[in-house]
Amino acid sequence: MLILQNGTSQEFLMSWQDLALTSFIFLAGVLLIPQLLDTMHRGAVVNFFSASLTSVLLFCISSVFASLGLWISVIAQSFVAVVWVCLAFFSLRNVRNSQFPDKSLFFVARDFLGVWIFGVTFLVSNGARRLLRRD
Repeated sequence: MLILQNGTSQEFLMSWQDLALTSFIFLAGVLLIPQLLDTMHRGAVVNFFSASLTSVLLFCISSVFASLGLWISVIAQSFVAVVWVCLAFFSLRNVRNSQFPDKSLFFVARDFLGVWIFGVTFLVSNGARRLLRRD
């Protein structure tokens, strides 16, 4: 395929790396589909913050692929990131429906954030205590 760039024709070749990345990334997304279906229809729950932060990181990787011109990989990576966003949303909805039926999704997300902050604080303080403990 020929494209014009700066008034000259150059041959555009899809790199084998783009195809390899795309196939592996797309496969990772397809492997998440059963988990997504369980979350959507059977009330399964995944950790909201893990899923949310994973989607943010995957969108960042997608932007790196875009900067490299690996456009098919961008599409595949964005697909996987959207699946993780859906996992986070439906998990949050399932927790709200089962434990807080009269509350909003925002309330449940804020509650999760509080629990997550307390958990991280506990882990850090426990690690510091072990590090500073005298034997």
